[in-house]
Amino acid sequence: MMKKNPSIAVIIFALLITQMCLSQNNLLPHLAQGNLFNTAVVPLVCVIRDSSDIYWSIFSADYFGFHEFWVAYSRDTQNWSRPLYTSIPVLPSDNYQIKVTNHQLDIDWYGKLDKLANKTYYRSFVDTTNMGYTILKSTLYEDSDADGLSDLAEDRLWTNPLEMDTDGDDKADGYDQNPLAAPADELTLHEKLHKTIIQYEIEEFYSNQLIVVEQLNNKPMEYDRYEGIVLSFSAGACDAFVADTGYGVPILTCAVKDTVGRQLKASFQFFVAPDDAWGYDVLCQWSSRENDFINYKVYNEWVAE
Repeated sequence: MMKKNPSIAVIIFALLITQMCLSQNNLLPHLAQGNLFNTAVVPLVCVIRDSSDIYWSIFSADYFGFHEFWVAYSRDTQNWSRPLYTSIPVLPSDNYQIKVTNHQLDIDWYGKLDKLANKTYYRSFVDTTNMGYTILKSTLYEDSDADGLSDLAEDRLWTNPLEMDTDGDDKADGYDQNPLAAPADELTLHEKLHKTIIQYEIEEFYSNQLIVVEQLNNKPMEYDRYEGIVLSFSAGACDAFVADTGYGVPILTCAVKDTVGRQLKASFQFFVAPDDAWGYDVLCQWSSRENDFINYKVYNEWVAE
């Protein structure tokens, strides 16, 4: 049985900025895998105190698909707020300068940005000639529909910032692991195979990074994950999402069709970018007695080069 998922709005399994030097607010980031944390335990990666004696912890996470800055605040460095999404990208700069004032957060970077790490992806809006970002603190808290997701987060996830329950499944978006998919009605055999393969691959994806699943027959479906969000899109919406956000968010697709006899063929693909994809084909058949697919035969495995 899957462990019940805590609120998406308050628990993030992060890729943290660790081993930083803090000197006059200058940061030298080195990215490393972090640990699960909650509102009471926020990593003290970079902590800055503003003039109101509020402490701000600044760290990075790829929870929404790309390495971006998140923050949390505390009055005593022991009890922290839930993580707040900034939408500010993390770039491989040699040096950061971060300032927190009473009203805003400023993140500036210095260094050569033309030597981007191989297979490092950024949202399409990121301008690597822009040497800094400023965001008002009030923007971090804005949640127009009071669903647990900030307006900034809803803009990234394509949920409705003015509708508490975008998919109409009686779960507020901030507490919904599949905010764009309500429980599906009775599935066809093709749809069952599609969901079976996608669900297996999601369970084998050992990251809480945002995942996008391309729908079969334009039918949104819910999927289980230990941690992380799944967005369910039609093929056209998947293309639009990539065009809007850029490469970097894993997209899982699975096409299913009949073969000669009673077997079904499914073609699975895991896609991050044109040069970063892999997949396989599988043959199987449905067993009414076992109420499951049997005789799996995986073949034609491939990896993009």
